[in-house]
Amino acid sequence: MTKDYKSVKEQMDGISPSFCAAKWYNVSIWLGNGRTASCHHPLAHSIPEKELKRNPSALHNTLFKKERRKEMLEGERPSECSYCWTAEDAIKEKEIYSDRVFQTARYSELDIAKLKYLPWDVDVNPKTVEICFDNFCNLACSYCNAEFSSTWSKDIKKNGAYSGMTTNGGVTYSNDGSIAMPFGPKNEGNIYVEKFFEWFEEIKHDLQEMRVSGGEPARSPHFWRFLDLCENLKFDFAVNSNLMMDQERLELLIKSTNKFKNMDIYTSAECVGKTQEFIRDGFIWEEWKNNIFKCYNSHSFRSIHIMMTISVLSIFGVSDFLKQIIEWRKQLDSKFAFFMSVNILRFPSFQSINMLPFEIKKQLSDEIKGVLDVSTDWMQDHEINNYNRLIEYLLNVSVSYEDKDTPENKTNDLKKFLNQYSLRRNKPIEDYMSEKFLNWYESI
Repeated sequence: MTKDYKSVKEQMDGISPSFCAAKWYNVSIWLGNGRTASCHHPLAHSIPEKELKRNPSALHNTLFKKERRKEMLEGERPSECSYCWTAEDAIKEKEIYSDRVFQTARYSELDIAKLKYLPWDVDVNPKTVEICFDNFCNLACSYCNAEFSSTWSKDIKKNGAYSGMTTNGGVTYSNDGSIAMPFGPKNEGNIYVEKFFEWFEEIKHDLQEMRVSGGEPARSPHFWRFLDLCENLKFDFAVNSNLMMDQERLELLIKSTNKFKNMDIYTSAECVGKTQEFIRDGFIWEEWKNNIFKCYNSHSFRSIHIMMTISVLSIFGVSDFLKQIIEWRKQLDSKFAFFMSVNILRFPSFQSINMLPFEIKKQLSDEIKGVLDVSTDWMQDHEINNYNRLIEYLLNVSVSYEDKDTPENKTNDLKKFLNQYSLRRNKPIEDYMSEKFLNWYESI
C-alpha cells in the first residue's frame, strides 16, 4: 500500500517538529559487541550490561535512547539524528522527505498517535527489529571496517594497521576488530545473543518485521539457530545478504522463506562491473547478478531490495547503475523488480561525496537527473524521492552535520587509504575505477 507521506509528515509535526517514530518502534542491534541504535543513521551506543541483566528489553530501551525520545517529544533535535537534519535543511520547503518520514510511515496512524501520550521513559516493544549476530563476512567493502567484517579483521591482523591516517574515520583502520568482538572469533558465551533469544519470545507477537543483517548472516551459526526457532510466525522477515554465496547455501536461504508470512531480501550495490568489485572487495558482479535473478525468479521472496551506499568512490557510477536497474526492469516487464534505496555515506568522512568540488557535484547531479527524468515511469515514488534527495544533497551540502575533519586531513586519508587498499586487495585503481573518478583523484 502506497503511503501518503505528506499526511504522515503532518501527523509527525502534530506531535513535534523533530519527532520520529523509529526512536520507539525501530531498533538495530549489534549483538556481537552489545550496541544498539534506533536506525542506521545515528552512531550505535553501548548497551549497559547492568541494564540488560535487569531487563532484556534494554537491547532496545536503553536510558540513553529514552532521553533522545524525550528530546523529540519536546521538539528538540537529537544531535545523533544529524543525517535527517542535514537532509531537511538542504531540501527546505521542497516536497522531498528525509528518512524519518519514511521510517515513521512504516507504522499505523494509531500506533504513531499513541506515542504522543506515552511517558518518555516507558519501555516499548519494537515493531521493526534488525539484528546482527556477529561480524562474519566474506567481503571487505571499502567503507566498512573490522568491527563489521571478519574479512576486514583478518586483513588488519595479517597486514597491520593502515598507516598515516588522521581523520576520525581513518583511525578505525588501525583496529583489528578484537574490541568489536569481545566474545572471540566464534562469538561464544555472548550475553547479548542469549538475552536476545530470551527477549525474542516476549516481542515476537508484536513484530511487524524482523531483519537479520551482518556481516553476512548466511555465514553465522546463530542465524541458522534463529531460523530453527521460527515456524509459521506472523511477522515479515528480511535478510541483508551480499548474495556472494555458493548455490547450496543460496538454496537453503530460498527454502527458509516457507517459515514466514513474507520474506524479503536486502542486498547491496551501487555501481556496475569492475568499479563495484573494487568498492566492495570480494564482490563478483556476474555472480551477484546471477544470484539476484535466481532469487527473483524463484518467486519465493516478496521483494528484493538493493541498498546503495553513495560515497566518493561510487557516485561517479550511480547514473549507470540506475540505467542498469531500469534495463532489468524492462526486461522483466516489472517496475517492482529490485527496489532501490539511496543512502548517503557520512563515515568515514574521507569517502564522503563532500570531498568533491562543487563543479563536479553539479555535473554529477545533472547526469543523475538526466537519467532519472527518463526513468520515472519505471520507478517507485520513494525511489524518485531518494534520487531527488541525493541531487539536492550534491547541490546544497558542503559538509555533513557531524564532520569535524579538515579538508586537508580528508584528502590525506583518501590518498593513503586507497594506496594501501588497492595494494592489499591486488586491485590497481586505474584498472577498476572510471576515467571521471581518476581525473579528479589525480588532481587532488
